[in-house]
Amino acid sequence: MVWILFTLIATQHSSVEVGFANQVALSLDVRAGEIEVGFVDPVSSPLELPGFIQGTIHSNIEWVLVCSAQGDFLSTTGSSIPIERLAWRIEGEEWVPFEMGEMRLFEGLPTSEVGRSFSMDVRLALKWIDNAGEFLANIDFTLMKK
Repeated sequence: MVWILFTLIATQHSSVEVGFANQVALSLDVRAGEIEVGFVDPVSSPLELPGFIQGTIHSNIEWVLVCSAQGDFLSTTGSSIPIERLAWRIEGEEWVPFEMGEMRLFEGLPTSEVGRSFSMDVRLALKWIDNAGEFLANIDFTLMKK
């Protein structure tokens, strides 16, 4: 005689809903030197400074990098040099003069963990009519969602 014993084990099945929201992550690190040119004569102008502005972008979404100049170069004595005399280019493209207001530099896809590095050349054109002095202009860089 053969006895077959079935043991029924009661089990209960449960599921747990797991959810999360992946937040937008945008990070921009920009570095620039101070333009200390010493004596510049207009004969040797324009002055080109390769790789003057360096930066790294980190993003988990498509992005666009813009910059904006808020005014011309101003000296402590009140002299000015138009911001349009400063031009930029990225990765050997054509020179683009700065303008007042927002300018689109370039855009990209989500980056890897190491980010997307960039280098910006600048070119400054001085003229004989420009007054001597130390000049300053602010240029803001903004990384935003495309």
